[in-house]
Amino acid sequence: MSVAAADTVKMNTRTGHLPDVSDIDHPLVAESVRAVAALRRRQLSVAEFQSMIRALHDRLDLTACLSPWIARALDERKDQVLYRRTGDDGRETIQLFYIEPGEAHPPHAHHNIVSTQMVLHGQVHIREYDIIARLTPDRLLLRLATDRWFQPGEAMRTTEIDRNVHWFAAGAQPAVMLNFNVYGCQDWTLDPPGQAFQRRIVDPTIEAQPDGLIIGHEIALEAGYGKFAGRPLTDYAIPRYRPPAG
Repeated sequence: MSVAAADTVKMNTRTGHLPDVSDIDHPLVAESVRAVAALRRRQLSVAEFQSMIRALHDRLDLTACLSPWIARALDERKDQVLYRRTGDDGRETIQLFYIEPGEAHPPHAHHNIVSTQMVLHGQVHIREYDIIARLTPDRLLLRLATDRWFQPGEAMRTTEIDRNVHWFAAGAQPAVMLNFNVYGCQDWTLDPPGQAFQRRIVDPTIEAQPDGLIIGHEIALEAGYGKFAGRPLTDYAIPRYRPPAG
């Protein structure tokens, strides 16, 4: 196994097109890329793909086999990109997120994504929401699925509907997370095909329905970072239904 230098970039500040990365010799990369190819050929369903990737991650013991890159992320205080491919049919990335103490990734969703995000170092407070429906062009109906601290070895697993709105922040110590995402492989999507793959900020803190489901408001990236960056998730209560006055 080669411990080549990974491409390093801070996720929260990157913009524009980023070059492909495919030169790291590691079983995680090789086996993940083969699984993605099978998914794109429709030889695997999304559920089968997620199950295969989960088994792969368990078998490899990622906190051990990625230890050189975890150490590098902590030392350089930067994300570490092990693999990245952008093509006409979508894109996929295997990278390690470095999360500063107290840093928050605002609540957001993705178009046509299948992903795994596993804590490799430190602790991360995570809230995840299933998407139930689109209500309007800028409103989503959400169900809170998770609200707790994740430890090393625990993972978020996202598809178009399941836990596609997620929000996470490190505590008092830095954290490192594996992020393995694949775009463009699902035949049904909430929004029409051709949508951009970048994150969409979704504010789930404003209102709820009588049945307890949350109405998520899509807001601009700058507004999302202005509201959520650098603050713990506990600063924001889970919204409860409030009957109209009068």
